[in-house]
Amino acid sequence: MKLKTTALTLALLALAACGPGGGGGGGGVTGCNLSGTIDAQVTLTPSACNPYRVTGDLYVEEPGKLVIEPGTTLEFAQDTGLYVSGHGALVAVGTAGAKILFTGASKVRGYWKGIVFDADANSFDNELKYVEIEYAGADQRWDGGAYGNYRAALDLESRSRLKMTYSLIRESAGSGLFINTDAIIGGDDLRDGDFAHNTVTQNAGFPVLMYANEVGFLDASNDFTGNDTGYDYVRFSGDYGYVQTQTWQRLNVPYRVMGAPATDSGQVLTIAPGATLVFEQDASLWAYGSNSALKAVGTATEPITFTALQPQKGYWYGLIFNDTDSHDNLLHYVVVEYGGAETDPDLKANVTVYSSGNASSQWIEIKNSTIQHSSGHGVSVAPETAYNSDILTSNTFADIDGDDLHIQP
Repeated sequence: MKLKTTALTLALLALAACGPGGGGGGGGVTGCNLSGTIDAQVTLTPSACNPYRVTGDLYVEEPGKLVIEPGTTLEFAQDTGLYVSGHGALVAVGTAGAKILFTGASKVRGYWKGIVFDADANSFDNELKYVEIEYAGADQRWDGGAYGNYRAALDLESRSRLKMTYSLIRESAGSGLFINTDAIIGGDDLRDGDFAHNTVTQNAGFPVLMYANEVGFLDASNDFTGNDTGYDYVRFSGDYGYVQTQTWQRLNVPYRVMGAPATDSGQVLTIAPGATLVFEQDASLWAYGSNSALKAVGTATEPITFTALQPQKGYWYGLIFNDTDSHDNLLHYVVVEYGGAETDPDLKANVTVYSSGNASSQWIEIKNSTIQHSSGHGVSVAPETAYNSDILTSNTFADIDGDDLHIQP
């Protein structure tokens, strides 16, 4: 049973046990200990208690708001966590010189559960700034989509909302951050720097697990390096819907792609120069439907790379353009390699343009690119496809088992 905690109770307990200056505790406990449910506004200040000790699971529920002031430390007992739901809000805004710390009572990976924004925890006030989260990841949670069981220090469930900047996640027993489908970073749906200048490092798993339509929220200013061996990727899945118009930035780690992310009709996915996408076995990336587009325009010094997790021909399907005649379908200064998992010999290629009968024409332009190590063709196009006339001379084809350019029957 969750214990109800009022702002007045929290203030009185803190004043009695910790001295003047406000603060909070509650859920039937005394002093600077926290547990139970917050359903009113509560402010934690370092002058009242430092650290605050979370002795049981702590819930922030509508209309509650937990405000944590700069310099405050919350120390979590083993297997406890912080959960935000509905229009309840967590506002933890520190400063560069007075950061807010969420830590375990013992400095061991997975000592406490972490922070969870439950499904529909969508208050516009949710914010983490100059925050450090460490030694979490005890809670094995279930994702009904691509990931199954997972652990993370910070969990954003579907339709939850959070702005996070200048913060650190480290020493998680699993991934640093899980972002579920339809989670929103910031005060709106715009991908405009509301997840920026963060560091996610020294975790047992990937710095970020997420779904494809949320990838555009990640700003290039984040640092995702320094996790355990083999995990320095932002891993995302193409499950759960189409990718809307957005840009996937060049991060300081590669993207790792599961499944078959696809743009929706009329939507344009832009890949920033210098980005690297590493595809798991049988994965692919699609521009799917009328006027959908994949726009990957690198430069001579910052090419875009689409490669395989293992350097084997046919490891992944490749880039696929289906029923789209958008003139934003551009592959300039890209490397596409180790594709060709398709079994249809006409569609087996690193880059495939084809029609499923819903379009009278297709369009693509490929220039200054390297297409290599394919178990099928380099590029395979439907007969009605319009493509640049110098496609064979302006690109490099190497180690192609089929045709460099194949025209489908």
